[in-house]
Amino acid sequence: MNRRAAVTAVVAVLLLVAGVVCLMRGIDTSPATGGLLVAPVPLTQVLGGWVTGGVVLVTAAVVCAIDAVARWRAVRSS
Repeated sequence: MNRRAAVTAVVAVLLLVAGVVCLMRGIDTSPATGGLLVAPVPLTQVLGGWVTGGVVLVTAAVVCAIDAVARWRAVRSS
C-alpha cells in the first residue's frame, strides 16, 4: 500500500468517527414529559444541524474510502 492510499484511508476513518459522533449528538433520546404532567417517557428529538453535519461527514468518509481502495488497487495492479 502506498503512502497516499494509507493517508486517504486514515482520513476516511477519522471522518467516519467524526460523523458518527455528530449523529449520536444529533439524536437525543433523553426522557421527557413533553410538557405534560405525567411520568417521563423516552422521546426522540432530532437536532438538525448535528444530523446534517454527521451525514455530510459520513458521506465524505465513504468517498475517501472508495478513493483509498482505488489507489490501493492501482498500485497493486502495476
